[in-house]
Amino acid sequence: MKLYASVALLSFSSLFTPAGLTQTISSSTAVTCEEGKNCVFRYIDGFKYKTLTADGAIITVSLAIGSKYSRIDVSVTNTGEKPIDVLPPGMTLDVDQPKPKRLAFVSPEQIAKSVEHSAHWANALNSMGGAMATKQGSDGSSANGSYNGNGTYNGTSTTTTSSPDYAAQARARDNIAQRNAAVAGVEASLAQTSLRSNTVLPGKTVRGYVYFQFDKHTDAQHLTIPIGQTNYVFPFHTIRQPH
Repeated sequence: MKLYASVALLSFSSLFTPAGLTQTISSSTAVTCEEGKNCVFRYIDGFKYKTLTADGAIITVSLAIGSKYSRIDVSVTNTGEKPIDVLPPGMTLDVDQPKPKRLAFVSPEQIAKSVEHSAHWANALNSMGGAMATKQGSDGSSANGSYNGNGTYNGTSTTTTSSPDYAAQARARDNIAQRNAAVAGVEASLAQTSLRSNTVLPGKTVRGYVYFQFDKHTDAQHLTIPIGQTNYVFPFHTIRQPH
């Protein structure tokens, strides 16, 4: 079960200024990722990573989109002398174009619940179909005899019977088991890879995925990561394939 079918095509424009930036954070505390200045860009396995170094932290992010969620790979290294708090629920993803709005943060638990809900209904339909599956058989017989005393007749009778299709029921059970295993795999992956709230000690790094609601109409957006008194801002611009 895949949450992401393909790698998103995203690029950063150093000339682009997020329209909603001044509405969401104070410019006095914002540090914006700008290529060639304080931000380094590189591609790894098709994903574009941006690394911003400022105010005692090194932050690397990569944005990918799926059918339901935007997934952000976030890495934070504390280069300062004091512990810092990294809190995913406080991170924001704001659409700047075509229509400014804030996309909802989605917790790993919410994703797991959604996957479980979909699997529950699919299993119910699968189980119902298997229980109702039957196969038909026929039993034919023939006889000879006289007809009104001056002829013969040949007769054939056929009896049709229905019985449970045990093979179909077994296939349904296998499908349910495979689906449950896939759900368990997704939940295990979310538990292992999602970024949780952490206090990061000096010299240490924390990394994981953060999820937000996906908006297919987004042309430009910016991610804000608040750490201490600094808001680290990463603008993104979506490249759309020609139809």
